[in-house]
Amino acid sequence: MSPLGSSEKSVVMQRAGTLLKALVRDLGLEDGVRLAQLQSEWHSIFRKPLSDHMFPSFLSGNELILSVDSPVWMQELKYYVADIVKTLAPYRIEKVRFKLGRVRNRPSQGAGKIETPVANLSPQERTFIEETVARVQDESLKTTVAKAMEKALKRRKSVSPRRVV
Repeated sequence: MSPLGSSEKSVVMQRAGTLLKALVRDLGLEDGVRLAQLQSEWHSIFRKPLSDHMFPSFLSGNELILSVDSPVWMQELKYYVADIVKTLAPYRIEKVRFKLGRVRNRPSQGAGKIETPVANLSPQERTFIEETVARVQDESLKTTVAKAMEKALKRRKSVSPRRVV
């Protein structure tokens, strides 16, 4: 049995959650975390055929950029912008824009893996991650935060500018 009572565990977990939220916000990872959540839930938010032809690719504040796989679908989706924004309101999305690009994360393309180019982290970035998570006591939380930071830094490196409509 744990030396902490159940109420003490709850307080510790609440503090960890508060610290983690603050850490994510202070490191500028909040949009990345929200984008990852949207991407993982995309096929439950939108049904086929919409989810097969558009996919969230970038989030900045309350604006979401959706990759669309063809000009025909881009034109069609422009008619449904208000409905798309309304559906995404629980995710604090207030505006969407479309860009032509590869639509990722189709269920038929293999277990929901996102196919993005992998950028390597510099030794300075790895040191930054290690120093940031060094104070986190919980090993599973430490691993999760480190992975999130690594993914965000790699994603920032691999983002290439594309035409946004």
